[in-house]
Amino acid sequence: MTDKKNAFSKSKKQLLSEMIHDEILEMIIKNTTDEEMILNEGRLMEIFQVSKAPVREALIKLCAEGVLQNVPRYGYLVIRQQEKDKREVSRMRVLLELEALKEGYEEIIQYHLPELLQQIEGINGAKQIDDVWAIWEDNCEFHLQLASYSKNRLLLRYLQETMDRQKRIYAQHVWESQKTLKATFNDNSHKRIWQELSNHNLKQALQCLEKDISQQSDEGIMQM
Repeated sequence: MTDKKNAFSKSKKQLLSEMIHDEILEMIIKNTTDEEMILNEGRLMEIFQVSKAPVREALIKLCAEGVLQNVPRYGYLVIRQQEKDKREVSRMRVLLELEALKEGYEEIIQYHLPELLQQIEGINGAKQIDDVWAIWEDNCEFHLQLASYSKNRLLLRYLQETMDRQKRIYAQHVWESQKTLKATFNDNSHKRIWQELSNHNLKQALQCLEKDISQQSDEGIMQM
């Protein structure tokens, strides 16, 4: 990871609630039964040996991401994934990111190509990391930074929310195809996007970006 600190790069020392969030999400992904899965705050506090606050914060975030549904006096019901959910998330990312790149194109080619390249080269170390969550985080960092040059804060917020929802889809695909939450990262697609921007070829950059998003949605594994 690059040493450069920006709004889209998280410390590896995650907040406790974020760690619990990922652990709960992993539990959900690995549950292969057809029965409805119900999560209980008290039981999760016992499992993770923590107080109520970080567990509740993690559960609230999972509800916001469309993973759980809070059923009063019952618990948290796991929402089943549908194929249309995957298609909708992918389509939303395409719409948001292509628009962001169009809006930020002039800004990027004039001022930000070096720092964008630095971001791409800075995550090369992720190739040595096989943790699905770290890989997804690095991928999100690139796409959010690219979109940020549009200076459209509302668009950026929607993109962050959309990628948060896609996190489960990505990890679920990895688990179902390999029965492991290990994955590989290849930044070739990111480099191609950067190269087309360096060549001042917006049309090709947009095509590369759309292909990159589609690959993530269709293949699940970061073979970019």
